[in-house]
Amino acid sequence: MGDGQPAAEVLSAELAALRARAGNPSFRKMADRSGQISHTTLHEAVRGTRFPSWDTTREFVRACDADEQQWRRRWEELKGVPPEPAVPVGDTAEAAVVKTPAEPVLISAEPAVAEKPRHRRRYALAAVAFVVVLVAAVGAIVVPKLKSGSLVDVGARVPGDNSQFVDDVTVPDGAVLHVGETVQKVWELRNTGSVAWHQRYLQRMDLPPSPGTCRTPDRVLIGDTPPGDHVMVSVPLTASPAPGRCWIGWKMVDAKGAELFSTRRPVYVLVTVVS
Repeated sequence: MGDGQPAAEVLSAELAALRARAGNPSFRKMADRSGQISHTTLHEAVRGTRFPSWDTTREFVRACDADEQQWRRRWEELKGVPPEPAVPVGDTAEAAVVKTPAEPVLISAEPAVAEKPRHRRRYALAAVAFVVVLVAAVGAIVVPKLKSGSLVDVGARVPGDNSQFVDDVTVPDGAVLHVGETVQKVWELRNTGSVAWHQRYLQRMDLPPSPGTCRTPDRVLIGDTPPGDHVMVSVPLTASPAPGRCWIGWKMVDAKGAELFSTRRPVYVLVTVVS
C-alpha cells in the first residue's frame, strides 16, 4: 500500500474501479447476479470502512465477470495472508491438508515422486527463457516506438495518439471532504503522441451516476494540446450528501463521446466524505 494507505481503503478503491470497468451495474443488479449476498454488503465493500471478507470480495468479483483467482491473490496480498505451507514429501507421502483462511483444500495422498529434480528445474528454466524471448519478440513487432522514445498506445483509436498522466495537482487520493463541500479537482496530463488534441473531453465512466455519490459535470473540456505539451484539466467536485467513500473514474473521449484510449487506466478522483 502506497503512502501507508490502509488495506481496506486500497481494496475498496480497486473494487470500485472494477465495478466501473464492468459498466457500473447497480448493487442490486450485482446482488441478483450473485444470488449469495445482499446489495448492502456489496456496497459496504467499496466504502473502505472495513476490510471485506473473501466471500464478499468473491461475489463482488463474480458479479463483475472478473478473474476470481487473480482477485483471490490480490485479496490475500492486501490481507497479509501468509503463503500456503509446503506439503512434506517423505519415503511414503501421506495425505496432507493445506488450509487457507476461508476454504480448506484437501490434497490427495500419492506415492512420493523420485523424479530427477535437476531435470525438472532445467525444464522450468528453459520454459521461462522461451516465454521471455517470445514476449520480447512479440513486443518488438506490435509495440512500435515514437521518435520521442515513448511507447505508442496500441489501443488508441487514432494512430500515433498517446497520453500520459502526470500528477494530481489538487485533491490528492484519499483527501477528506465534508458532506456537500465543493472543491476543484485538477489533473495534469501530457500529450506524448504525434497527434494534436482538439475538442477532447474527460468523461465520467459511471454515467448515469448512482444516487448519493459525489456530484460533478458529466464531462469537462480538455484544452487544445499539441504533441509534447502538458495540459491542466479541471472539474468541480461536490462531496456526497452522506459520509462514505467516493471513487469516480474518467476517460478521454471525442466530441461524440467515443473513447480514445481503450487500454488505458482511467484518471480518477478518490475522496473520503465525513460529516
